[in-house]
Amino acid sequence: MLPVQPKSTAVITRSSLYGDATTRFVAFLIDSTLLVFFFSISFYSADDHPELMFTWNKHLVQSNLSPAIAASILKSVFLNPYFLVMHWLYYTLLEASPRQATIGKFVLGLQVSDLRGKKMNLLKSNYRYIVKLLLSAPLFLGFLLVINKRRKQTLYDFIARTVVTTSQTSGKSTNTTLNHLKFISYN
Repeated sequence: MLPVQPKSTAVITRSSLYGDATTRFVAFLIDSTLLVFFFSISFYSADDHPELMFTWNKHLVQSNLSPAIAASILKSVFLNPYFLVMHWLYYTLLEASPRQATIGKFVLGLQVSDLRGKKMNLLKSNYRYIVKLLLSAPLFLGFLLVINKRRKQTLYDFIARTVVTTSQTSGKSTNTTLNHLKFISYN
């Protein structure tokens, strides 16, 4: 009697080469949380007159947070010129860095590159940020409209000629991913 060899079945896991909307949204939430947290710490620690700032204890713990006070707190954080500069530097410098990702994107295995899979320079990163900011102002249209279904590009990615890809650290090498991106960009 012949020995029976167990059949080995290859398990093929297929992951998308491009970052999907859900993963990108979670990365956005992580980045926003980090930005607000670090800005709040630096903003409150640098304030010379703490009595002029709204304190979280006074309004949140005592539960007398009116819509006017909430709007004032949000305005003091998000429309502050220091926060806007910090936001701009965070996205521009990190997406042009060797990791090609903000902290949120990096944690979730995403990276931003041009259509050929190459790292963006600071000029391209600035351009992408400005287009994203301008298109996000009217009802978040830059995030909601997906122009290219195959590459999962948002409107600002399409205009800036960039893509958000998954970093292929397990299974495929980075060179294979970059070659695949080069092939796709010419089609």
